[in-house]
Amino acid sequence: MPQFPEPFPRRALPRHVGAVVPGHDRRDTSRPLDMSTPLPSLFAACAVAALTLGAGCAPVQQEKTMAEYRQNPSPTQLHRVDVDIDNAPGEFGWIRGFMQFDVTNRECLPPPRENAGGYSSPIPTRSIPFELRRQPDGGYTGTVFTDGMVDEDYHGHGVCHWRLVNVQVQLKATGAPEETLFMADLYGDELESALDSTRSKTLHYWQERFPRVVDFAEFPDSGDLALADVPADRHGEFFKVTLTVMGGTR
Repeated sequence: MPQFPEPFPRRALPRHVGAVVPGHDRRDTSRPLDMSTPLPSLFAACAVAALTLGAGCAPVQQEKTMAEYRQNPSPTQLHRVDVDIDNAPGEFGWIRGFMQFDVTNRECLPPPRENAGGYSSPIPTRSIPFELRRQPDGGYTGTVFTDGMVDEDYHGHGVCHWRLVNVQVQLKATGAPEETLFMADLYGDELESALDSTRSKTLHYWQERFPRVVDFAEFPDSGDLALADVPADRHGEFFKVTLTVMGGTR
């Protein structure tokens, strides 16, 4: 594929990770969501033990920590999600959807005095996938839910309340590891608004990053809301992904 100068300067990229990282900036949507469930409180305890005592964590401790938070097996607060792609440079043979849930009330977590090293408990976060089905018009439809995690007293400090904070769609040409990872998100206030009354968000992506960026494995592209900084005669070099979450409960 011939190489052309980018229509605008490439944005500085954060460290590329493949997991939801508790405590990171929730508005940094260039981080992909996946099914990983990091357990930073456990890892911090292991690190402290290793540095101070030369010891590790026993398997029984790890198993107990991993079983803490429960996913709701029968969610009922359902919302339809539509994904529309316009002017794509090729076929997307790989598409995935993920929901991110965070605990919203820190007071339900163990206080510093109960944690190894006296650190504050990181905010628990979990990622749950959802299926996207191809439609005759070339778009995709799926279902997300707001009650994906079980509100419960997990630590003896009161009920922990979970909230859906991000809906993310990921696209690749074929799913190969080196291909560009295109991502579209609804998060924060815009997601809250969509859950109450239908809302759409359109993001623009440079076609030359499809299917991959040369010399950059799995380039994470979270798109741009507008093309104000792009010359008008180059707008045709972009494709659009529109993510719509339907308000109300299905």
